[in-house]
Amino acid sequence: MIDSIVGTIQEVFNNYVILNYNNIYIKIFCNGTKFSEFLGKEKRVYVSLKFNENLSEIECYGFLTREERELFLKLQKVTGVGSKLALQILSSIDFQELIVEIAKGNVARLEKVKGIGKKTASRIILELKETLKKEFKVGSTSGKEEKTYEKLEEISLALLSLGYDIDEVNQVLSSEDFSELSLEDGIKLALKKLSKI
Repeated sequence: MIDSIVGTIQEVFNNYVILNYNNIYIKIFCNGTKFSEFLGKEKRVYVSLKFNENLSEIECYGFLTREERELFLKLQKVTGVGSKLALQILSSIDFQELIVEIAKGNVARLEKVKGIGKKTASRIILELKETLKKEFKVGSTSGKEEKTYEKLEEISLALLSLGYDIDEVNQVLSSEDFSELSLEDGIKLALKKLSKI
């Protein structure tokens, strides 16, 4: 199975891009907004392939990180959620926010996604809540723990916006205690740690 493809982002549309891989042009369904900044640039895209029933057609779905792809695959295991809807969810809600909202059981937030009703939103939370809480260490905490988590989320988003890989960011954030640091000092410490990876 193909894990990822490295090629030049040739064209960007709302829900797909055209990737030039050695002059083979591949249509990859994705969140076009996230890929727009890479137009004309070489980029590694993590993919998931979907075959139709008679194997005559293949759809390719693409993501900027492995984590997004894994959540995409998890969403599809929920009854009533296919590839298109799973992509719509990930395109409508930021990856980090989506994990938190599912872990907290926020049905109302998921209902805001086009194509999702209360029944489907409730099913997504029922089937994925505990899994995501364990994998991403998200809990319905309060007080100091909640503030620490919010701080880590802000540091993570700041680092990702600077172009750092999510695997490296998670590695750094899990290796240090940021609870007593200010947001600014936390980012500075994380950047210092990332420079040594």
